[in-house]
Amino acid sequence: MSDQDPKPARGRPRTMKADAVLDVAMTAYWNSDPADVSVNAICQMAGISKPSLYREFGSEDGLMRAVLDSYAERVLSAIFLILQSGEGLQDTLDALIDFAAADPRMETGCLFYKMRAGKHRLGPQTRARVEEIDAAAQAVYVAFLSSCRDADTWPERLSIEAGARYLGEHLALAITQRASGEDPARIREMMSLALSALTRP
Repeated sequence: MSDQDPKPARGRPRTMKADAVLDVAMTAYWNSDPADVSVNAICQMAGISKPSLYREFGSEDGLMRAVLDSYAERVLSAIFLILQSGEGLQDTLDALIDFAAADPRMETGCLFYKMRAGKHRLGPQTRARVEEIDAAAQAVYVAFLSSCRDADTWPERLSIEAGARYLGEHLALAITQRASGEDPARIREMMSLALSALTRP
């Protein structure tokens, strides 16, 4: 609302900081099933009114979509950086294993994987964004494995597309197990065994 707008402000003054609300919502969604977290709960945690939230994000779906965008930029980008680092096949696989088993941010799981698993319960904007990120991740995995093939470190018998999906799904599984309280050493052992299939001649 501009200073020249003659309409009186309703509810609380618009002092909400969008980034702070995104942080609160991200934590709430990340620590629970995103679809089970209400707008009312987020407003209470953030200390804002529901009209203020809707003015900023449009809807609950708009808020969740904005949270997912922020999460992708701040967290999922770490996975992409590993895949795009230019390291060899084994070193990159080891780095992904380290991320799944030891990165402190994965202690409660991955918000993106939670949203993907329950995307049928999400709004259309968030669901579409989940699918876009999933496709983008698959493309990054494919690009990484293609570079390994060009370096003659990728087994010729394996499909690049299938290998990319296999790698992504095992990373998701390991992080999900981490969130369920599985011993990180056990996660590392099982993921190392599963990914060894990608390095065998």
